[in-house]
Amino acid sequence: MNPFHFQSVPPPHPLGPPQFPMLPPDPPNSSLFWQNRNVCEHLRELQDILNLAKAMQKELEMLMMIKDGKVSLEDVKHGSNEPYLPGFLECLQDRRVNIESQESLAVEAANYLMSKLRSQLEPFRYVANEVSPWEEKSAAAKFANKVYKSKRNKRWRKKKRKRIAEMLAKEREEFHCIDREADEWRAREISKDVANCKVEKMKEIAKIKAKEEKRKLEAEVNFLFVQMTGKSLLNCGLC
Repeated sequence: MNPFHFQSVPPPHPLGPPQFPMLPPDPPNSSLFWQNRNVCEHLRELQDILNLAKAMQKELEMLMMIKDGKVSLEDVKHGSNEPYLPGFLECLQDRRVNIESQESLAVEAANYLMSKLRSQLEPFRYVANEVSPWEEKSAAAKFANKVYKSKRNKRWRKKKRKRIAEMLAKEREEFHCIDREADEWRAREISKDVANCKVEKMKEIAKIKAKEEKRKLEAEVNFLFVQMTGKSLLNCGLC
């Protein structure tokens, strides 16, 4: 017994299931397809379709798990290995859609996506075919060569920017080195000047001290001379 079987309530104005447009099995191929902008847009659409296909695959897997009874309501309440399963079941309950109806819509949407995917891949398959016209292969080869040249030019510009950046960094380093050496030389010269000034001041101070010592010595000599002269005169007078 399926624990997730919901009874759908029909709306006041019932609508039929969504009708997806049918795609031609073999879209026309032309060398005009291999224009740069056209191919980029085509690849972008192809990536979107692949993302939708992955999401649709996940939805179908969850529907199969619910339908086969591999998960129960208790598993969903207490946590499941599928993180999106509780939200998916809540969405079905809010919309009052049963599993069979949702599965039918999902299968129809998946078939449409597969048809769309085949249509998007057809130009590439057409070129890979051995019996395809040489004009088509030539256009694809020109596009591939253009892409290769574009990537090569990007790599070359990247290397050039890197080389220029390295040269500028080297020049800045050399400039900083020269500037640092100049600062060191300037500091040494200033230190020499300061040392020379100190030496000159010390010499001047030494000269001043020498002069003062000389004056003191002369004063003492004169004083002694005066004393000795006075004593001599005194002795002569006594005689």
